[in-house]
Amino acid sequence: MSVKDVNNPENVKEYSTQCTVAYDGEALMQSDIQLLAAVHKDEGTGPFVKNGLYMEPLPHNFYGKYASTLAFYNEIYQADKAIAEDYAVSYFIEDGNAKIMVIGHKRQKPSALNPILMQMDIATLPSGNYTLVVEVRNKTKQLLSRKSVFFQRSNPYLNAQQIDLSGVNIADEFVSRLDKKALDYSLRAITPLLPPNDVEVVNLMLKNDSINAQRMYLLSYWLQKSPTAPQFAYEKFMEVARAVDREFHSGFRYGFETDRGYVYIKYGQPNDIERRETEPSAPPYEVWSYNEIPQTRQNNVRFIFYNPSLAAEDFILLHSDVVGEVNNPQWMRELYRDAPNDIDGNYFDGTGVQDNFNRNANRVIKDN
Repeated sequence: MSVKDVNNPENVKEYSTQCTVAYDGEALMQSDIQLLAAVHKDEGTGPFVKNGLYMEPLPHNFYGKYASTLAFYNEIYQADKAIAEDYAVSYFIEDGNAKIMVIGHKRQKPSALNPILMQMDIATLPSGNYTLVVEVRNKTKQLLSRKSVFFQRSNPYLNAQQIDLSGVNIADEFVSRLDKKALDYSLRAITPLLPPNDVEVVNLMLKNDSINAQRMYLLSYWLQKSPTAPQFAYEKFMEVARAVDREFHSGFRYGFETDRGYVYIKYGQPNDIERRETEPSAPPYEVWSYNEIPQTRQNNVRFIFYNPSLAAEDFILLHSDVVGEVNNPQWMRELYRDAPNDIDGNYFDGTGVQDNFNRNANRVIKDN
């Protein structure tokens, strides 16, 4: 990469790095899976045109409430050399418990390049985190190659249809005893657990003071969580929510609305918390460690919170390696912003800082 100052042609900076393409000239190879927002025929050229098709990538690997199909593109290379016989491509969607929700198969004749462009019906796929998997198997069903990609699905209309409240007398339910303040508090507390589209719905109900709608939504939510004992499930959760509110309370919002409170409600109690307050070139920060995150099927993950404003307990999320959360490759530069001369690498793409006795964040992460 070359960067030139247009006002001073002699001021030129050039950067380069090595990369390795792991491509075997004889073995069966499989590309990564590309999720698509749209596909149509196009004989032109461009970065999104391939094999006579314009394929628009899906932003953020997220399917909203209006999505009914999942389209993806995948390529299989050198099947003619590695297999030399017909083979099968299986593609399926599995949830966080590895349960297969949607599945399909496609028979292929071996070729130097076999493009796979498929659509899957996700109209009845509930809101949640999922993985799309594409597998290549030979005639004896031996697994030859496998690729996967994570995505999220929001399907509030489906969720709303799962609980029928038409025959429920709301006056007989526990939500009828909640006043306006308690309803507001309870709905805000469950927000970290809701899909994005439901968050919008709840915010609208709170803004419009729709008391009856709030009660109906809260009852529907806890009926889905515990059909036989929604009040018990609600009360047990609110015990945790109130404790989180007290622990992370901010002068501007409830404790469960802060970044630390949000993470605690969404992912539960961390397995370890390391807090540092006396490092000279960093504001106070905390590293939360989780041995397992069932929602994303990840192990040994971290959340890094810091307090750049130095306001009382006003910690914000700086970085996490959990899928779907804030991921900042330059988090160390931001944390140690008071040591700008100690950045590893050049100013533009350096992600770390030079090691120092009083810079412990990276060591804390490795030790937890």
